[in-house]
Amino acid sequence: MKKVRLLATTLFYITRTAAIPYLLTALYCVICFVLGTVQYTEGGERFIIHYPFTQKRYLLGDSTEFYYIFEMIAFIGLYGVFFWLLGTVFDAFRQPRLFTEKNVGRLKLFYTLNFIVPLPFLIGHLWYSYEVSLLISLTFLHFVIGIFAYFMAAIFEQGLNLQAEQDLYI
Repeated sequence: MKKVRLLATTLFYITRTAAIPYLLTALYCVICFVLGTVQYTEGGERFIIHYPFTQKRYLLGDSTEFYYIFEMIAFIGLYGVFFWLLGTVFDAFRQPRLFTEKNVGRLKLFYTLNFIVPLPFLIGHLWYSYEVSLLISLTFLHFVIGIFAYFMAAIFEQGLNLQAEQDLYI
């Protein structure tokens, strides 16, 4: 179990390290659009978000349509949330007691979001006929991740029940 905890700890810190820049980037994009510091080019067809307090390009957008901007910020933010929640799944394997209500809840939240969140984006892409094949692939991958998380949650729930029964006998 020491190897599992070591690997889980490493993956926990890697996923948290990945989540923070995603979340901060999404927040920064929202702030830039709200404050109006976004630069528009090519007759208003594209936009540029600069690094804070500089004129160096940070993000380039291909369209100024609301759906494109919303989707870009949502993708960045939701992948930040995805990595953060994946970190909580790895954190479950770092704990001395594996089968707890908290860990089951973490897994349930993780698989639920992997099943539900990609669907509105897929529907939006089908509606706008915009990069549909990419979204079908991403939706399928998140569905597979959700299935594995669902199986893990079922195993954790069974382990929690067996652990509770064992505690009653002792």
